[in-house]
Parts: sequence; structure tokens; C-alpha cells
Amino acid sequence: ETCRARAMLSATIRGVPTGIRHAGKFLPGSLVASANSSLCPSSRGSGFRPGPASAAGVRSKWTPKRPDSAQIGGGGVGKQVASGKADEKNSFSRQDLHKAKRVVIKVGTSVLTRGEEFGISLTHLASLVEQVCKLVHEGREVIIVTSGAVGFGKMRLQVQSVMSQTVRNTLSWGANSNPLNLDSRACAATGQSGLMTLYDAMFSQYGVSIAQILVTMSDFQVDAHRANMCETIRELISLGIVPVCNENDVFYSNTASSEFIMSHQNTRIETFNPNWDRNQATGEGGDQSKVVRLTANDSLSALLAVELQADLMITLSSVDGIYTAPPGRLSSMGTTPKLLNTLNPSGTEFAAIEFGRDQRVGRGGMAAKVDAAKFALNHGVHVVLANGLKRDVLDKILLGKTEGTLFTNAAARDTAPHVKAAEARSAGKAMAYMNASHRKKILEDIAKDISKKTELLISANTDDMAALGTMTPQDGPLRDLKRYTLNKRKLESVVTGIEQMAFSAANSVGRNLKWCKVTDGLYLEQEAVPMGVVLCVYEAEPDIVPQVAALCIASGNAALFKSQMSTTPKTAEVFHSIVITALKNNGVSPKAIMMLDQRDDLEEYLGLTENVDLVIPRGSSQLIDYISHNTKIPVLGDAEGLCHVYVHSDADFDIAQRVILDSKCETSRGHYAMETLLLHSSWMDDGRFEDLIAPLIKAGVTVHSGPRLRAQYKAHVAKLAPARSFQEFGAMACAVEVVSSLEDAIEHINEFGSNHTDVVVSEDELVVKQFSREIESACVFVNASTRLSDGFVFGLGAEVGVSTRKGPLRGPVGIEGLMTAKWTLKGRGHGAADFASGDDIYIHEKKCVTCGLQVRDN
Repeated sequence: ETCRARAMLSATIRGVPTGIRHAGKFLPGSLVASANSSLCPSSRGSGFRPGPASAAGVRSKWTPKRPDSAQIGGGGVGKQVASGKADEKNSFSRQDLHKAKRVVIKVGTSVLTRGEEFGISLTHLASLVEQVCKLVHEGREVIIVTSGAVGFGKMRLQVQSVMSQTVRNTLSWGANSNPLNLDSRACAATGQSGLMTLYDAMFSQYGVSIAQILVTMSDFQVDAHRANMCETIRELISLGIVPVCNENDVFYSNTASSEFIMSHQNTRIETFNPNWDRNQATGEGGDQSKVVRLTANDSLSALLAVELQADLMITLSSVDGIYTAPPGRLSSMGTTPKLLNTLNPSGTEFAAIEFGRDQRVGRGGMAAKVDAAKFALNHGVHVVLANGLKRDVLDKILLGKTEGTLFTNAAARDTAPHVKAAEARSAGKAMAYMNASHRKKILEDIAKDISKKTELLISANTDDMAALGTMTPQDGPLRDLKRYTLNKRKLESVVTGIEQMAFSAANSVGRNLKWCKVTDGLYLEQEAVPMGVVLCVYEAEPDIVPQVAALCIASGNAALFKSQMSTTPKTAEVFHSIVITALKNNGVSPKAIMMLDQRDDLEEYLGLTENVDLVIPRGSSQLIDYISHNTKIPVLGDAEGLCHVYVHSDADFDIAQRVILDSKCETSRGHYAMETLLLHSSWMDDGRFEDLIAPLIKAGVTVHSGPRLRAQYKAHVAKLAPARSFQEFGAMACAVEVVSSLEDAIEHINEFGSNHTDVVVSEDELVVKQFSREIESACVFVNASTRLSDGFVFGLGAEVGVSTRKGPLRGPVGIEGLMTAKWTLKGRGHGAADFASGDDIYIHEKKCVTCGLQVRDN
């Protein structure tokens, strides 16, 4: 009755007439017996209501950002591979995981149990159930292979054993702290019902029914049993019921005197003893990867995944994935184990991996999981082994994020983020050690090649702009295409900046910063050295690639570029090819400057604290804020650009008008654009206000009046829109506010500004001095446009960014922002004991590293 009603409910929600598919259909007895959970949450008071109808299943009221369920599993990932299409098999990647419709999830004992694998962790179980329910409501077919019954039963039998003892024995056992020796089969028999009760109660809260299926070796040994089992499971998942499978540990022999093995070459099960030769099942020299032992839930999940033609098998354990050696100890080569994001079992590196075989309650080890994964992969089912204790791990896997280890014949370790960053670091070291003339030659080649390929770059940019013009507003920012457009003038500026950096590259890496004679024969030096690996995250402007790449080359750093919008892919590709060509022609690995794929997950690179030394965000304040709050790596970038122009009472009218117009209209969306115009009240009293802002309005700038201006001069601002707040507009718009004095202007700027760039327009030297002294911004300009707050203007060649933080580097930052320092102490056997005994005394004689003259601290 449960199955029949569930089928009717499912058909009704999906819009399928109940009399067509399910009326009169025979439901197998095994199916009815296994459907041990209730119909729907409405009968349980869970409050769940089905979402919109879907061709592939029922959606919940929360819908993750994934393809529609109708698009899931188009053709089936595993089925495509099993069909023998080698090209599809070899091209599989994480980006294909979202297509998986039928998923087998193996839940390890360590995921479900508490400390020491004693009892069930309700927190872990609830998290798993919620994630599985999300998959079900998306229309995926989920089969769970669960462990944990032994751990649950162990807790029950432990309590039962203590309760049955006398008080004397109980106190004696507690004092000795000797755990009871419990039979695992008894633990499994006792814990199975309790485990399923927990599953049923939690799944029902999300409107999902479950069915328990206990499997023994004979179910795979006998063809009829195996066929009936698979038929039952297929019928369950067609009804939207989640089968929860488990090997029946009650029939498992603790002595391991016999095991069963399944060969999908002849679909037969054969017994063997511990001394059995595996070649007996596959033939002499046969393919042993076609065989898997049915000894634990690891092998059970692989067998079910293959028999049911699953698209994906996910094995959840308490480790993050496959390491080159068991975590926590050195490998046989003496190296620290490294996590592998992808693994090709047929690859050459697989033989060098060491797998642990330790387990406590569960009967499988890492070696058993790997054997099961290899078996599934060889039969067309891709496998991900991940840490089931991590938050939203199933969601991340199916979104294609680098979570756990992906088993695939197309696996390539160089696609892993940490590997890319490590390769960039290795290539960057070679560039850091080369002489200055070599780096200068690379930069000169880049500048020449950009000049030669001007027409090609403009053509590629034209194609990008044409594609950008067809985007919807959600696809990217379309308010200012000028930022993304290249012309000969802009390219000439890029070339000039790179040539300027080529000149300064001769005195960057290894430059002496300080020199000090500590005592006789003991000398201390400080020199500039590269940061290492720089991650540049930019939104759209294609000229960022050659500029930041040139800065990194000049400073001896490697660089990783990640575009967040991909608005100008062709232009960026041409720029990158120019840089790569210059590196190759000068004997430098192209991996020193890498462009990351659009599919690469930014979050993963922001977590590479060991391989990435600096993050440079170039884009909106939202991007910079996101990066700053989601990484522990140092970030160099201006979070906001709320710049002011203050026009004092004595300002020259023409100068003020030119400064205002250029500050806003030259680049309206840059962080150096004017966002607020402050006017001394005298400009309102003598009627010059309208004339001053007329060029702004004529240029298409929307002028918003501030609250004070609107309150005091209503007649002057009747045609202006009110300013709701003083903000960074990032468009052809600005706010205008009135102040009564210089002090009011300084107070307003320090309160509402972003410490980027602020301008005073005045002819009074005292006003200029007070403004420059009391404004807290990184850049203070006098009678000049905010637009000049640029690295090229400052003679830096190009800028890494503008730092508004109060630190050693502030304002536009060039090559020095990509450098750090190293101290070198040179002596002749000197030690601290020499100074303690008085044999040596501190001299601390300092000299200027430029002229060599002695420097006095006072």
C-alpha cells in the first residue's frame, strides 16, 4: 500500500495520469516488503510542499544552482563510457559530474559514528540526509550503501552488557576501563534496526521515503537473486524511494575463511580461500581490474553501481581523498603525502601510491576503497572519493568543484589547483634567479610584439565587444563598454608602460635596501626579493593581463590570471600568447604566467596559502570585498574608490571646471573617478553653481543633490535628483553637496570617503597645506584631476593596484608591491656569547646603499 500510494503521489506531482503507468501494475513482494517508510511529509507534519513539476522528479522549495533536472544525466555519464566510446571516456572531467542522474553513495562507518566509532553521530547523519534529499528533489536517482550498523550495535550491546552485570562487576569494569570484546555480527544484528529507524525519521522530514535492502554474498552468486535484487532497486528509484543498502554482516565470517569474487567477464561467482590465486578467475595473465571481492560495503557499492548502470559512485570517508601516502606519515620516498584531486588507475603514477589498510570497526580500508573504485571505473562508472564530514560535500561534487579525488581514465594531475600553483612557483624561481638583462629582454620582446600585433588585438577585441553587446544585463556589466574597448591609443599606452618597466627591471630583484656594520667583521644587508606566486583576479579589462604580467616578470614573480566575467576572452588570449611567446623565446617555462580556465574554481585558489603568496583583485568593490573575506593570503587592492573634489571659495573657475569634468568623465567607472563634488557655500551665493556643473550635465552625468544642499538651496537644485546616500556610483553619476568651510569639507571627506584620492581646488597655500595635512587619504591632489591617480602617471610603468590601507605600501603600487625583503648577515664565526662577554660591542654603522655615505640615526 505504501508503494502504490507513493507511486500515485509521484505520478500526480509529475503530471502523469495515475491510470496509465501504475494502474494494475504488479508490485513485487520484495518491493512491498522493503518499502518501510511512510508516504509523504504532509502526513507527518513536516511542512514540506512540493515545488514546480519536473520531468525528472519532484523539486523542493530550495533549488541549488544546477542544470534543470530534465537536463541531468542526458545520455548517462556511465552509460556513455560503457558504450565503448573512447573519446567520451577520455574527455570526462569534473565539469561533467552535474550530468549524473543515477548516483550510488557509499557512506563509511567513520562518517556516521561518533568518536572511536561508538554510536551514531546525529549531526553527521542529519547533514548527509539533507544533502541526499536535495539530490532527490532535483530529480536524481540515489542509492545509498551505508555502514554504521556495527558501530550503532556496539553502543547498544555495551550498554546492555553493563546493565546485566552486578554492581560490583560494573564498578570493577569501570575502574579497569577494559572495553568489552563484542562480536561484530551481533553488533550488526543489533544496530541495523536502530540505524534504519534514524534514517527513516530524518528522511521523512524532507518528504523522502526509504527502503531497506540487506544483501548477502549469495545475492550476487545466484543469477536469479541478482536479477531480482536489481529489479527491486530499479522499481524503488522509479517511485522516488531511496534504497538504503547494506551487506548483511550477520553472515560474515570473522575468520575470513571464504570470500566471494565476481567477474563481469563471465558473470559468475567463485569461492576461494586465502591462498587462492586470482588468475584462476581471470585466466593466466588476465585483467585483474575486472574483478572485485565482495567482502565489505566498498565492494558492494561498486557491484551495485555496475549492475544498476549508475552514472557516478561517491564514496564518503573521513579523509579528504587519495594521498600519495597515508596522511600523517612520510611516504617511502621521505616526502610529505600530497592530496590527489584526480587519479588515473592506469597511469604511471598509480604504482607509486601507498594505500593504508587500517580500519577499526569497518571492514574496509583505503586499499579496499581503491579496489572498488578501479572496478567501477573499468565498467564505465566514474568514482569520487571524498570527505563525508565536510559541509555540503555532495553538493560541491556535483557542482564540479574540486572536492575529493576523482577516479577517471582522463585524470590529469596537472589540472589540480595546487599542482598548477606549484608548477607556477617552480617556473617563477627560475625567473627570479635570472639576471636583470634577461628579464629586460623578455619585457622588450613583449612590448615589440604588442606593437606588431596591434591590428590583431583590435580585431579580437572587436569580436569580444560584438559578443558582449548581445549579453543580457545578468551576463555582465554593460554600462561602460569603454573599459573593455581597445584602440591604438590605449595599446600605445600599454607598450609605453611595459618599456618603462623594462628599464626599471634592471634594479628590482636583488637591489640593496639597507646596509649596516653590526661590529667588526659582522655585516648586515637587506635586499629586495620576489614574493613568489601572484594570483591576479580581474573582471573584464583585457589590458590587465599584459600589464600585471609585465610587472611580475620585472619583479621575478610567477603569475596566475583568473577572469571572473570572461567578457573579453579572445583579447586576453592574444595578450597571453604574446607573453608566452616571449617567455619561450628566452628559455623560460610558459607556466610562469598561466591563464586559468573559466571553469577553475576561484575559492580553491584562494585557499592555496602554501603556493600563492599574494592576491591582486582588479575590479569592483564587490569582487575585492569577496576576495578579502574569503582568503588568508595577503590581498593588495583598493576596496572602494569614493573620491571627492572640493572646490574652495577662492578657486579659479576654469581650473575647477576642467578638474571636475576630467575627474568624472574621463573614466566614470574607475575607482579614481569623482563620486562627490563638494562646493564652498560662496559658489551658491554668487550664482556660479549652475555654470560650474553645466559641463557635467552636458556630458551626460546625472547630478544628485545632497541633503544639505537641497535643504538650503531648493531653488538652485529643483531639477536635480536627490542623493539618497554618498556612495560610489560607478557610472555617469555623482553627488553634489555644499559645505560652509574648509573644516567642514575635511570632516565630510574623512567621514564618507574611502581614503583613495581626494582633490582640493584652491589658490590659497594655507588652505592647500591644511587640506593635505588633515585628509587621511592615500593620495591628495591640488588643482589636478583624480584620474591622475595612476601608476603610469607616477612613473611606475603600471600599477599592481591602489592600496588604501595604512601600511608600508599606500596609493598606486608598482613593482615594489610585488617585492619583499631578505636579510643577509655575514660574519666570521660571530655569536651572541661574544657580545655577552664583552669581547665584541655593537657598532651599528649604517651607510646609504645609493651613495655609500654614512647615515646617522639622529
